[in-house]
Amino acid sequence: MNILASFKTELIKLKRSAALWVVVLGAGFVPFIFLLSYLIKPVSNIKRLGNNPWAAHVGELWQAFSIFLLPMFIILICSLVLQIEYKNNTWKQVYASPQSYANIFFSKLGGIITMILLLFVLFNVFALGAAIIPNLFYKGFKFLATTFNWQKFMVLNIRLFISTLGIIAFQYWLSMRFKNFIVPIGIGLACLIATLIAMRWEHIFKIPYAHPFLTMQFGEVKKGFLQNHEWNSIGYFIVFTALGFLDMRLRKERG
Repeated sequence: MNILASFKTELIKLKRSAALWVVVLGAGFVPFIFLLSYLIKPVSNIKRLGNNPWAAHVGELWQAFSIFLLPMFIILICSLVLQIEYKNNTWKQVYASPQSYANIFFSKLGGIITMILLLFVLFNVFALGAAIIPNLFYKGFKFLATTFNWQKFMVLNIRLFISTLGIIAFQYWLSMRFKNFIVPIGIGLACLIATLIAMRWEHIFKIPYAHPFLTMQFGEVKKGFLQNHEWNSIGYFIVFTALGFLDMRLRKERG
């Protein structure tokens, strides 16, 4: 069985999983709150958004989402994806199937990354909807009369996704390592809370759970495409992925 076939199998498993509902509900939560705010208090929001409403709207949405909810949803998604095998007691069947350890490990990692990409896509769709719908009822909003900077929007999304890579790899390793659903979530939540407490620390850029928020906080990159903490995120992804694979390969008791 090749890696593509293994990946397709993982996607089939995820179609009706709890992780998919977490993605859909998680992506819609913050945009829905903003939508209600725009509809309930249109006058104050019109003044606040000013003449460049898209920049303010997208920036505020992503900043509200990135500091806590985005890392939290990644923690949940990683745990829920791995729980499919633990809950159904099918790890032994997975390891007995005609596929290599690399296929098993990277197909499941690919499934998690696909779910997180879906989270990004849905969040952006809901974010655009949260701006357009109020504009249909209140002409004072200038969303439909203002040019949307798609290039800047896409660059922001790419950089935000890169900033999550370290969290994804670490939580994937934890979720594969521990059978108990609570353990990886508890460790991830503890790390996230500790990160929020240490947000003013001068070395905060070294902590993976802070990277999405730092991407939003520092804004555009003056030189190059990525910021220092985003390169750190890529480095953490490589290290934690390698450690996770070695742990799975060398561990005597699996599943």
